[in-house]
Amino acid sequence: MRILIVDDSPLVQSALSRLLTAQDDLEVVGCATDRLGALALIERHEPDLVVLDVALTPPDRGYDVLRSIRALRPGLPVIMLSNFGWTAMRRAFLDAGAQAYFDKALEFGRAVQWIRAQAQPSAERSTLDGDGEAGTAR
Repeated sequence: MRILIVDDSPLVQSALSRLLTAQDDLEVVGCATDRLGALALIERHEPDLVVLDVALTPPDRGYDVLRSIRALRPGLPVIMLSNFGWTAMRRAFLDAGAQAYFDKALEFGRAVQWIRAQAQPSAERSTLDGDGEAGTAR
């Protein structure tokens, strides 16, 4: 699976890239820090999935980047990555078209599970953590 990471933190990009590329079936095709970079890399590399940070450096916001991705490639799965575990924020991103939302502070080590879950047909997807908070997926 070809993955694009969109996060304004080089440390998060590096850690997530290392975690994902350690898997034989996952390939990070690029990292972007903003909306324009993300859209350019989506066009260039045609990833199978995008991991997108909720809080990017202003003026970019994860919500706006998600909407831009939906306009460019409506079927491209997007997993939101956040330090904010608020239920209302999770719901807003899922309602806007994200496939899943996970808390990088609490669930970072489970990123590989989240990404593999998105490769399953939507009828087989479920939350990895059934509490409705951590690990919310469509």
